[in-house]
Parts: sequence; structure tokens; C-alpha cells
Amino acid sequence: MEVKLKNYIKLYENILDKEVCKNIIKDTNFSLFERSKVNAGETTVVAIDERNVHRQPLNLKYEKIMFKTIGTILKTYGEEFNNFFSGAHCNDTGYEHLLYKGSEKGMYKTHTDSFNQAPRLISISILLNNNFVGGNFCFFDEYIIEKKIGSAVVFPSNFCFPHAVLPVTKGNRHSIITWIR
Repeated sequence: MEVKLKNYIKLYENILDKEVCKNIIKDTNFSLFERSKVNAGETTVVAIDERNVHRQPLNLKYEKIMFKTIGTILKTYGEEFNNFFSGAHCNDTGYEHLLYKGSEKGMYKTHTDSFNQAPRLISISILLNNNFVGGNFCFFDEYIIEKKIGSAVVFPSNFCFPHAVLPVTKGNRHSIITWIR
């Protein structure tokens, strides 16, 4: 049996209600966003040539909805890959609202999500809008994920799954991310 890495990348459509997505954006305090950082050895630094995105914790008003949504995602992924979570504690890292600004060509160059200082098992990114140009999720420098409001991209966080968010050229891209440990 041939194993294809793409099989472990899942797009779960309509995982989060479109109205909830719209309200998360509407209820956001945009003054609280800060520039995201990247890991540079033992420290983290702002490196907009690598990761040009703003972040803030998800509005607490949506914490319970997100927790339930992530639970549904993990159940679905675990049913398809029944040994994937064996021995894992399955704690999430909390929920971050990411903002990729088109006016700044927001993007995140190819990277992986698990590293020594923050080992992660699975990555989850939920798209809150699609009224922007560019900003596609891309694996292996060629496999593009379709932009759908309320959809979740779910994949292992390890070195086998290099991915990027391509530059946003118009509008703003909003997403919620979390990782499972």
C-alpha cells in the first residue's frame, strides 16, 4: 500500500458556522493585534521577511465554541486515522486570531509547526473569511488548499508537512489557529 502525505492533510468544510466566523471578525479589537514572531534558536524575533502576520488571542466570547469545534475536528481526524493520537495527551495550545494584511503583503514562508521548544502533534487552521486575494494555504510548495469560510485545514505538525501562507495581495485574511500536543 502506497502512503501519500497528502492523505493526512484534511480540509473539513463548514466546521465553523459562517455567522460565527463573521462575528469573530466583527467583535475583534484590532488595536490588540501584535506582530507574530518566529523562532530563532533559543529566542523568538519579529522577522517580517519570514512571517508577516499579526496575532492576538481569540476573543474569550468564542472560547467555548472553539473548544467544541476543535473537539469535533479531533474526533473526526482520529476516526479516520485511528492510531494517530495513541499516547497523546491532546491538549490544545489555546486559540490565536491571525490577521494577514493585504496592504502589507501578509504571508508566512514555508515552515513546519513542531520544533524542540514547542513540540506539537497536529496543526489546525480555521479560515474566517475569503474576501481577499492570495493568502492560500500551500503544502510542499505546490499543493494549494481551497479557501472556504468556516473550513479547517488539519495536518500533522512534524517535518513531513512543510507549508506556507502565500502573500495576501488584496483585503485581509483572518484565521484561527491552534496546535495539539
